[in-house]
Amino acid sequence: MANMEVNFCEVRLKNPIVASSAEPTLNARNMKKCIDAGAGGVIAKTMTDSPAMRELTTRSKWRFLNEHHEVCQGKVPRAFSLYGRSGLALEEPEEFLNDIKETLKYAVVHDAVVIGSIASTEISGWVKLGKQIEDAGVPLIELNFGCPHPKLMPGVRTGMNVGQDFDYACEITKAVAEAVEVPIMIKVTPQVTDLIQFSGLLKEAGAAAVTLTNRFLGFVPDIETGKPLIYGQAGVGGPWIKPLTLRWINEVRAAYREEIFIAGTNGAYDWRDVVQFIMSGAHIVELCSAVMVHGYKWLGKQVRGLEKFMNEKGYETIDQMRGIASDAAMAYADMPRERARVNPELCNNCGRCLNGCFYQAMQQGREHTWAKEDNCIGCGGCYSLCPVPGAIDIVIHQ
Repeated sequence: MANMEVNFCEVRLKNPIVASSAEPTLNARNMKKCIDAGAGGVIAKTMTDSPAMRELTTRSKWRFLNEHHEVCQGKVPRAFSLYGRSGLALEEPEEFLNDIKETLKYAVVHDAVVIGSIASTEISGWVKLGKQIEDAGVPLIELNFGCPHPKLMPGVRTGMNVGQDFDYACEITKAVAEAVEVPIMIKVTPQVTDLIQFSGLLKEAGAAAVTLTNRFLGFVPDIETGKPLIYGQAGVGGPWIKPLTLRWINEVRAAYREEIFIAGTNGAYDWRDVVQFIMSGAHIVELCSAVMVHGYKWLGKQVRGLEKFMNEKGYETIDQMRGIASDAAMAYADMPRERARVNPELCNNCGRCLNGCFYQAMQQGREHTWAKEDNCIGCGGCYSLCPVPGAIDIVIHQ
């Protein structure tokens, strides 16, 4: 049987699937549901001393959008977008800490880990919140430098407004790291030029891990009304964004190897995505939007799916999978030369491959399409468009 335990910042989790800091972890009641479902850990909704960010949560709105970026009506496709406006934890810190303590007691009984999350508008506030939540008993603290919503609130310097100022973000990181004993992880915004450099700076400032990444800020008009969905700009995430998130996980993994832990989030929908996150270099994988669509039991279903996959493929531990795709990535110049090869017995001469060939390599014959080798560069467009499995292969050209 596969062992799904992971070591994240020297904290043991029974499996790498974690409920991310969002509405599903809004309070103790919600966090307990994540734990009951089988998640290895939960990251509490971000505790804040900002009245504006708490009040914003009372106006929360979100929509699940389809591939046309229209609101889903009952049927949510796999590649949906989560488009939402929200804030941070509803309660003042002193009150929210009761939820943290209650969840921590529950987590001990159910072999789960509770990670704290904080956000302030001043360095002194970040330090105070860090100490408060550490005293409550959490083994890890996430600093939220990625929340997109403060960008829409002039004068509120937290979340994404911090994550886009590397110097200020590192100043906060250093101050909190020096004030607390437990490891800290930094949740970053994807809306910066270089998360590799930023991750390195955060590590030097005292961070043990980075959470890659929070949501983007987007804007979607409703063409029927001529007005924006949910009144204006909003955070955008969901399964469609996975390749963008995995790019950063891959690059941070390649740059720092085991020097910094990586939590992956924004884009993971099911256990298949969890595997891709791990193979790209993530130690743990956070789920949110899919839980909002399918409910808390979704977490347990993905834990079981991951375990089944590992057993079928012969992976005995998570570490055996972690980073293997990232480590195998090639530079453009190192890629092998390839060519398309048509199986005449399977080709039905539909001509679809001709639409994807811009090198005049795919030629349509009377009975089947054929590849003109001298013209083919092995791009694979024909392979992707072919509706018959095995009719076209891409092979290494000797």
